[in-house]
Amino acid sequence: MKKAIVSFCLMSLLAAPALAMTVSPLQLGVWGPNIQLVSEHTPVVGVRLNVAMSDNKEVMGVDFGLVSRSGRMDAIQLNLANFVDTDFNGLTLGLFNQMGSVSGVQAGLFNNVAHDMNGFQFGLFNVADDVSGFQIGLINRTMSMRGIQIGLVNQIEEGPITFFPFLNAAF
Repeated sequence: MKKAIVSFCLMSLLAAPALAMTVSPLQLGVWGPNIQLVSEHTPVVGVRLNVAMSDNKEVMGVDFGLVSRSGRMDAIQLNLANFVDTDFNGLTLGLFNQMGSVSGVQAGLFNNVAHDMNGFQFGLFNVADDVSGFQIGLINRTMSMRGIQIGLVNQIEEGPITFFPFLNAAF
């Protein structure tokens, strides 16, 4: 009986580090996937600090620093530049924001969403493929829209009015 208990305890101790690194509560990134606390393949659920740049496939929580790269993100994000390959859900603030799809709020000088934007996009220059919500900025551009654009230049390529200054809408 003692041998079984000792064997079980030893196996548990050896297995614990493997289980512990399936997700990480903290990421500290110095330079992309090469110099950071945990691997780019380890999901971060908690806080990610980008001294210069971090790169992870998936992030949930709070993300801030200089440059952020991610495959997918559910977070509050505050960086100089934000790059998310596929889906972003939450609030992103940065000088330059490049996302695949966004559900939430995107604010910055230059905002670019390759696919769907559901929510609010605030900036000097806002671009999205399909918008459901609002674009507020100096220049707003989208292919299709269900919502309102407010800005100096407003373009909805597949809208009833393709270009209109100050205010444009499509439903």
